[in-house]
Amino acid sequence: MHVVFVWMMVVCGSSLAIAGDHPSTEKLHEAWKKIEPTVRADATFPIALEQGDFSAIANGQIAKRRIRENGPDRAMGAMWAPIDRNHIWIAILDDGHDNLLSSLTETRLENSEHGHKRLYQHLDLPWPVHNRQLVVEIQNNTDISNATEGFLWERSWDLAEPALMDKPDPSAVWIPLATGSWLLFPVENGTVVVYHVRSTIGGRIPDEVVTRWAMSTLDEMMQHIVDRAGNIHTHYTGNHEILLGGDNLPIEQF
Repeated sequence: MHVVFVWMMVVCGSSLAIAGDHPSTEKLHEAWKKIEPTVRADATFPIALEQGDFSAIANGQIAKRRIRENGPDRAMGAMWAPIDRNHIWIAILDDGHDNLLSSLTETRLENSEHGHKRLYQHLDLPWPVHNRQLVVEIQNNTDISNATEGFLWERSWDLAEPALMDKPDPSAVWIPLATGSWLLFPVENGTVVVYHVRSTIGGRIPDEVVTRWAMSTLDEMMQHIVDRAGNIHTHYTGNHEILLGGDNLPIEQF
């Protein structure tokens, strides 16, 4: 999943529902309450779920909220899906099999080992907007997994040094801010998925425009993850490289 650029997708903005027998508001709140102190203390980018989020998720909706911060705001989406966490995690992690954006190209700058990788990403934008580029560092947060005995997984991203790319595009603008993470934890016979992103793309494009894009793409992007997770078993087989869960332990192939 191209986590940095999902907010560049063009969507219709409709509200999507996730099918399944959803856990109650009380069950969702109970699960979150157990891990909330750990999220505050150990998450790469701490996030909080509120009562309105639990109500939306229990009703089969994607909870969406704009979180005010100094500078650009953070866009957050949360949902529950009746799918095993490993399947959703692989749908997020295994971006090499998922061409979400035709205008995005990626170069891996090192091997993906121990739940960590660095990518150079380049986005072709229509004239007269300059192309964008960045070096992003993506990693699993094993501290949060260890602190919750493997119950909560986080995969976060942040900018890395541009110098890690030896041949960048001299005409493209370097993105000044791109952070966020995925949080996954099981509830009843499914998985709660929390996604949040905070980005700017520099140049003359206002931060407010980028935040609005982020909010408008949450429905389609998270539905895409659910749809893809349902098909993960078709390619994550004996011929696929072993991928690591949020605890940095190998996920057994299906």
